[in-house]
Amino acid sequence: MTLTEADARVFLTEGLLSADLGDHEDAIENYDKALQILEDVEIYLNKGISLAELERFEEALECYDKAANIDPNDSLIWYNKGVVFTDLEKFDDAIINYDKAIGIEPNYGDAWYNKGELLKHQGLEDEATICFDKVKEIEEN
Repeated sequence: MTLTEADARVFLTEGLLSADLGDHEDAIENYDKALQILEDVEIYLNKGISLAELERFEEALECYDKAANIDPNDSLIWYNKGVVFTDLEKFDDAIINYDKAIGIEPNYGDAWYNKGELLKHQGLEDEATICFDKVKEIEEN
């Protein structure tokens, strides 16, 4: 029996449901089944999120890199990489990835906010204020 893209979508949905219930190990198993059928940005992204939830950060970064190889213009990939680098306390790498997300989607408020927090943490108050002002501007529109 040959599995199809529709089967991959079923495994993805099962993974999303497991992740919503906090069962990230089961989610990862379903994402892996889906990836055996179809290499897809959404599947890699969600697998990366579950891996990050389990603090398996290096594996999460590998998933995000695979997703970026498929679609480098997906801002969520770069945002999620920024979050993982923040968790790893690799703040310069995090800022680079938030900047990539912002470069793709200039009104990405969460990316601007996270970048601002990191800049503030580094003592770069003026640069942080620019980021926070941008968040306010985005929220007002």
